[in-house]
Amino acid sequence: MRLVSASKYAALQTRYERTAAALEKAEKLAAERQAANSRQAAELERLRDRHPDAPVFQAQPVQGDVELRRQLNLARRALRELADQIDVLQTSHVADTRELHDLRQNGATS
Repeated sequence: MRLVSASKYAALQTRYERTAAALEKAEKLAAERQAANSRQAAELERLRDRHPDAPVFQAQPVQGDVELRRQLNLARRALRELADQIDVLQTSHVADTRELHDLRQNGATS
């Protein structure tokens, strides 16, 4: 006497194997994380013991590509604006130099 059909049994067996594999994978991941946490805690404790008054170095978060591109664009824009200001100032300087030269020549001939 069968209580479950063969197809249902096979489906249940496959589902069980998948669940067992997922459980094994999750347990392995949990063990790896626990080991990593233990190593980090030991490293922190070692650093505190060696330098009890010094703060533990905290790595600065890496700036994302978007932030770097934004800063680069701002820097380029600032450079363009400064270049425009330099052009205006150079033109003004040339005109002032010519005017001064003309005034000196007129003063020397008078």
